[in-house]
Amino acid sequence: MQLTVLGSGDAFSGCGCNAGYLVDGRVLIDCGAPVPALVRRAGMDLQRLRLILVTHFHADHTFMLPVVIGAAALADAPVEAGLVIAGPVGTREYVKRLLQTGFGHHIIELIRDTIAPQFVILDDGDDVEIAEYRVRAHAVVHSLGPSLAYSVTDPTGARVGFSGDSTLCPGLARAIRGCDLFVCECTGWGAPVPGGHLYSEEVAELMAANPSTQFLLSHLKERNALPGALIAHDLLTLDVGGRRQG
Repeated sequence: MQLTVLGSGDAFSGCGCNAGYLVDGRVLIDCGAPVPALVRRAGMDLQRLRLILVTHFHADHTFMLPVVIGAAALADAPVEAGLVIAGPVGTREYVKRLLQTGFGHHIIELIRDTIAPQFVILDDGDDVEIAEYRVRAHAVVHSLGPSLAYSVTDPTGARVGFSGDSTLCPGLARAIRGCDLFVCECTGWGAPVPGGHLYSEEVAELMAANPSTQFLLSHLKERNALPGALIAHDLLTLDVGGRRQG
């Protein structure tokens, strides 16, 4: 499995683009970053995209969705029909509202006729196969609900998790278990931060409780060091090896 960080900055781009992560060029997790431009800079394209996972509906995680979905539909070689857009309750309505606000009704019709996106609504505890990946969803506590953390497992057993935005909570702990790599927000350093976010000391607690999982810290206001953790930057690419099935 290959993970590419498209955006590593916090809500207001403290030290990088907004949230966006790409797995194998096929699965996009969150869409705050200018994905079409960054995908090209990473030497990839959108044509292989099969699944978009939304953690929650904050602007820095979703507001580029109309551009990405429109680019997928309007490309010289459009994304294959049946692109799946999955997320918490309300995802279908939210995405359609973004498309309507961003480009108008005609773009919704074009997208429907060209790539015919499918919506999958996920809830706490869901464990489903989508686009040849196993996706587990876990409800987490954030300032805007509903919010989900995910783990994504490829056919070799490699598993990457994504916290989205979250406080310390049981759902976050469940999302980390069994992951080879966990992309964890670390919005603050040295002191708590408002808005339902994690900070460095809390992340250190999570790392101590999950010694077999490599942590990649993202959603950063500033880029500091935390012993034992990797620190994300835009366009960072990591290979994640499989070690288990199921």
